[in-house]
Amino acid sequence: MIHHHDPAEGPEDVHHDVAGELHELGAVGKAWTVTVVIFCIARAVVVWPTLRKYGVNPWWFLVLDVGTAPTYGLGQAMGVKLLRDDRHPVKDAMPWVAMVIVSFLAPYLYLLFSAGHLPIYVIAGVVLWMVLFGGLSAYRMHQEVNTARVVPPQPPSQPVSTH
Repeated sequence: MIHHHDPAEGPEDVHHDVAGELHELGAVGKAWTVTVVIFCIARAVVVWPTLRKYGVNPWWFLVLDVGTAPTYGLGQAMGVKLLRDDRHPVKDAMPWVAMVIVSFLAPYLYLLFSAGHLPIYVIAGVVLWMVLFGGLSAYRMHQEVNTARVVPPQPPSQPVSTH
């Protein structure tokens, strides 16, 4: 059976399934995901006593923080991968970017809404952390997208004769 490519589907060499995109992610993207998980575990251990002090269940925070870390890291890596590849429309990356936003916000929103009475400086600190590191994350993704764009190969041009 001969496969006829429909141009409306986009270029033939673009993987449109999640498994294909994940397979192409590479070692750096996978390492980034693992690094994010390790960072979240370390952060949860450090803030454990403070969480208890303000009535936040540290186990739930740990579950949320570590549980959303893989989706945060994977979402960043996949979002950057798809945004830098000119063969993909921007809309292909939007679910991954949304995953990053939700994964980033979930532990902090739990912290803010589950605590008993938080002093204003703690609330301000959490919000400042969210703005600072959310902004840095967005900036990092923007930089990563723009530093190594994947441009589809162009057919070789014919040499111009000088005779």
